[in-house]
Amino acid sequence: MRLLAAFLVLAGASPRAWADSAAGASSFDFLTIDANARAVGLGGAYTALATDSNALLYNPAGLARVDNYEATFMHNEYVQGLSQEYVGFASKQGWGLSMNYLDFGSINRTTLSQPGGTGSTFGLNDFALSGGYGRALTPSLSLGGGAKLIRETIDTTQANGVAFDAGALYSVEQMKGLTFGASILNMGPNVKFASHSERLPMLWRLGTAYAFPAFKMDNTFALDVTRETADKVRMGFGLESVYDKMIAFRLGFTTRNDAGVGITAGVGWIWKTLSIDYAIAPLGTLGISNRVSATIRWGGAPPKAAAPAVESGSTPATPENHFISAQKLIEAGDLKAATTELDAAAALLAPDDRLRVLYHERMGTIARFNGDIPRAKYSYAEAMNLASKLGMSDPVVADAYTGFGLCLVAEGDTAQAVKFFRKALEVGASARTKRLLKDQLTRLQSANP
Repeated sequence: MRLLAAFLVLAGASPRAWADSAAGASSFDFLTIDANARAVGLGGAYTALATDSNALLYNPAGLARVDNYEATFMHNEYVQGLSQEYVGFASKQGWGLSMNYLDFGSINRTTLSQPGGTGSTFGLNDFALSGGYGRALTPSLSLGGGAKLIRETIDTTQANGVAFDAGALYSVEQMKGLTFGASILNMGPNVKFASHSERLPMLWRLGTAYAFPAFKMDNTFALDVTRETADKVRMGFGLESVYDKMIAFRLGFTTRNDAGVGITAGVGWIWKTLSIDYAIAPLGTLGISNRVSATIRWGGAPPKAAAPAVESGSTPATPENHFISAQKLIEAGDLKAATTELDAAAALLAPDDRLRVLYHERMGTIARFNGDIPRAKYSYAEAMNLASKLGMSDPVVADAYTGFGLCLVAEGDTAQAVKFFRKALEVGASARTKRLLKDQLTRLQSANP
């Protein structure tokens, strides 16, 4: 029964395996099984949402959008004694690691002469160790890639292989909350298992997600379309509602689950830097899959009392007020909320509005505080280029040059940093920025006389 369950679980993860010949069927089908409890509760629709420590499972481009150091630990109590363990890690510098292990337990050994069993057992398990990196090319577009070492063991026979992943994320600037994602997972050469050459379960994923407030809750709708090699197109839908930024309710549906009706559900609890998630996925006559995951975050901005954001009906939602609120949030250490305020301000600005220079400069500062130097340099450069186009010369422009110089110092390019610091002094730096610049120039010049 356990061997049958193992086959059905993997066939459910990759239904076209039923129709393939033994030599052509894909090995390592466990790579297509969902792990993270949040993703499972959303019907596996996670391609556009994977901006966390689960990015390597769904879309490595999400690593570029991780705000803190983050680690996820997941246990899946599968059916018929099968179990799955998963650990994922992501850094705010854009790189991540993950480990995925599926154990089918002990299976009774049978032979043609002893179909009832020989009294001995054998094991069957799968293992994958992944690493990847994501980078933001622009504030809206992120790309990422990953590689994984994989192993499948049946009794004393092993197959080892390597696979590669690639992905992209794009956030629509004109429609806040809307994100599109695409990824190709498990690309790689065929793997030899015993005397057969097995192909990897290459998986194409397209997804979109839309976050919106309603009924005093933060809501997210997600949709994924997936297609594995030689299989038909599959779909997943998910809706998440978070009450008071603490309790999450999730409902999903997937057509990838041939063993059950496809409905999934889950709940989550979020408290400061810790979140715990649970998901349930009925698998028909095989039973019910229960997943529990815990996620911890650290290394972000120091927790402080956040200033209130601009609210409709109280303070007018003008670009200026959004910028004021964003500055207060930055000073309070709530960089994520500050980014939201800045994006709200940008949505109200014309492409050539002078306030866009401030927007790019502030976004660069947030990225620098988060340790994302490439994204910070990009934003500062956008501010400087737009200021040059508009003929601007004021403290905001000086702050952009100063921020770019600080990024160069972080990269060790002190000679270029000095040039940007001096330029900042020429374009109208504020008294506070002048003090910072003079300190920096004195320190760099004393270190490199």
